[in-house]
Amino acid sequence: MSNRNFNEPFVLYELELAALTLSLANGEELDFTFALTTGRANYIMFQSLVGHYSGLLGNSEGGKADLCDASGQTYEVKSYRDIVLHPGVKNDKFHTAASSTFGPNNHGPEINKLLKAGQYAQALAVCDAAGYAHNDFYVYTNTSQYGLGVPFNYFIVPTSHLRTLLSPDDPRLVSRRDLLNSIRRTVRVA
Repeated sequence: MSNRNFNEPFVLYELELAALTLSLANGEELDFTFALTTGRANYIMFQSLVGHYSGLLGNSEGGKADLCDASGQTYEVKSYRDIVLHPGVKNDKFHTAASSTFGPNNHGPEINKLLKAGQYAQALAVCDAAGYAHNDFYVYTNTSQYGLGVPFNYFIVPTSHLRTLLSPDDPRLVSRRDLLNSIRRTVRVA
């Protein structure tokens, strides 16, 4: 049983994962380890794992951040590609803003138009209204296209710090390198 207090900002928390199994009532064990590498299946599992070790709770208020603490502060969970499994500059920048700000979704076309017109501050304001202004912290996991070849990692950054790291070209993006450079130490959880 964990002591459930692994939630200090700027600390990389590391867990070794071995397998994911499903236990049936008849005693049969099924191996579902493949689900750890599939985004459709792993998001809720990894978010729950963070909640278990950090002491953060699932946020029951619809449309709000993924997790919250006892004082009501909110934590949005985002994933990035692990630097060991996915090295290189092409994997550095990733989407961190609310999903409603991308592509053809709700605010995506508006933000694209603003950026094309050189109106970064206005594009950032849309990102703020869609998510940044509603979250106190961001939790980052190395689970985008995850593989068991590396430990599961997560770390927490205050939204105020995240905002200083947003891409100067597109406020929906952040650099994995910049986020990882914010980490002050690593703690092995399990």
